[in-house]
Amino acid sequence: MLIVRRCLQELDSGDELTVVGDYPPAERSIRRTCYKHGYKISDVPQCDTETRFSLRICVPDSAPDSASPTDESVIS
Repeated sequence: MLIVRRCLQELDSGDELTVVGDYPPAERSIRRTCYKHGYKISDVPQCDTETRFSLRICVPDSAPDSASPTDESVIS
């Protein structure tokens, strides 16, 4: 999640980040965190959906708090 946090901190409003992974708990954590902090999230079609996930995260026009990416209160 730390890598995703850092990437999101560098994006501007309207930018998108695509996250690909293969660990279901990480997918749930990313979804929960994005929802909690106001990021829009959607699935990206994948050919191997049983073992991998792909999420598109869109930074909203009013970007969430821009504190340090290591600040646990920003995205945890």
